[in-house]
Order: sequence, then C-alpha cells, then structure tokens
Amino acid sequence: MKAILIALLVLAAHFSATPFAPAGTAKFYWPFAADSKSWLTAIGGLPASGGIVTSLLAGVATLGFIAALLFLFGWLIPAHWFTPLIIAAAVASILLYILYFDTFSLLPIALDFILLWGVLARGWSVAGLK
Repeated sequence: MKAILIALLVLAAHFSATPFAPAGTAKFYWPFAADSKSWLTAIGGLPASGGIVTSLLAGVATLGFIAALLFLFGWLIPAHWFTPLIIAAAVASILLYILYFDTFSLLPIALDFILLWGVLARGWSVAGLK
C-alpha cells in the first residue's frame, strides 16, 4: 500500500508543478502549455507571466504533496501533518485544474480525488502505513 501511495503522491506533485515549467503544447502527462489560459481572466496567467493565484495554488499543491512524500520516507515531517497535508494539497490542485480546465485536467483531478478518498473515506493514516 505504501508503494502505491508513493506513486500517487509523486504523480500528484508532478502534475501540480507543471504550471512552473509549461510545455510547448499540453499533453496528458504535462497538462500546462506555455499558452494555457484560465477561464477566469481576472486571476492572471501562469507563474511565468506573473499569475499570483496560479502560483499560490500550484505551490501549495506541489509542496504539500512533496511534504507528504517526505513523511513517507521518514524525513522532517511530523506524523500528525500527513492527512492535513494531503487534503490541503489535493484541494489546491483541484482548484488549480478547475481554473485551467480542459481534457488534460481530468487525470490530475481524478488523482486528487483518489488521494482525498483514501485519506477521508478509507482512513489512510500514519498507523496504517507503518
């Protein structure tokens, strides 16, 4: 179970970090392209063009997933932070991909819902992963 959760968190962190390094064209494994635009134009654009909301959501999601990974490897993160980190990161990621919704957003959103389902409905916890 721990290996599956590690894989899910690595993928979630990857998807959440893609706004910081958008590809030339969007692909299912790299959802943000250099010309990606939010359907709410008031929030700005990608981090490279000064989009604060996008930077904040992507940063919270990426750092939250990485921190949860650090916990799984036993580095630096207190055990009681595990569930709140995943919840905060998944919610930030879902909001990010809703703001830039297209067909390439479906996989990251599904991944976030799987992580939320795991910690909220299935009770993935520190004790269950040790």
